[in-house]
Amino acid sequence: MPEHLAPHGAEVERDKIGHPLTRPQLIATDLDGTIIPYSQTHTGFVSPRTLAAFHAAQEAGVGIAFVTGRPMRWMSALAPILGPMGPAIVSNGAIIYNMNTDTVLEAHPMDQYLVTDVANELRGIYSGAIFGAETLTGLVMEPQFISSTARAQANRQAHRGQSATEEPTDSVAVRSSRWIETANITYELAQHPEVVKLMVKVNGHDPDDLLLNVRAHFGKLVQVTHSAPGVSMLEISRGDVHKAATLADYAESLGVHANDVVAFGDQRNDEQMLRWAGTGYALESGHPGLLEQADVIAPACDDDGVAEMIEHLMTLPE
Repeated sequence: MPEHLAPHGAEVERDKIGHPLTRPQLIATDLDGTIIPYSQTHTGFVSPRTLAAFHAAQEAGVGIAFVTGRPMRWMSALAPILGPMGPAIVSNGAIIYNMNTDTVLEAHPMDQYLVTDVANELRGIYSGAIFGAETLTGLVMEPQFISSTARAQANRQAHRGQSATEEPTDSVAVRSSRWIETANITYELAQHPEVVKLMVKVNGHDPDDLLLNVRAHFGKLVQVTHSAPGVSMLEISRGDVHKAATLADYAESLGVHANDVVAFGDQRNDEQMLRWAGTGYALESGHPGLLEQADVIAPACDDDGVAEMIEHLMTLPE
């Protein structure tokens, strides 16, 4: 698997559970499946207890960073819920985004020719591959990338002035007004060249097997991960772009060492982030492979696991 950052935390003093003995300076957290239940992906619901825990941490001087695979298109609707607590590192680290002002602070797009080459190679390996590409101007997608059911739902909600959403099983919320449909995504790259995340669906394949095969094929050329439980969809970024890399740059800009960062996640796209942070927390409702890499197993997302852990962390000395 491509890896560009050393793990941290070996020198962190811990209790018998694995918690650090001192309060962190920065809390980094995934969203879906971590603080937003998968049943609420389409609404963006975050429990009052979790919000209260974040606010308490912020008032104590601890920084907050939301680090997600979600695209920008999903984030502005979360601004009233999450408030001005910190930046949103979106598209698996490809963008730092201010969701309160709808401003891109930093972007790390893929080279247009790299996108084309990767897509063409994957078509050669998987004849049924279907592609979508998150760009700075919207979602470029092939006809079957979003189901007809989800399209109809999105159009109904758009007409009612609500946020359009993809069916929960795909964990993909979208605004239909920012969909760019094409028979082949490579045809649109000249008009939408700033691809921050290439996505490929290969129906009928086990997601973990698909991930391992594609990672082995491309090596360090690109980052390959997945984040939607049970969905055979991979997310591909530039070779040096993942959640941990962008979070590390952000923490450095604050003068915060990795050992003073705690990170929360639940899926394979959180792997590097949990290894890089001084203390990595995996939700017990998350991917089994991530649980093996965490310092602490937190209670499930539906049980406010992140809130419970933050409440404990705020009792620690600075």
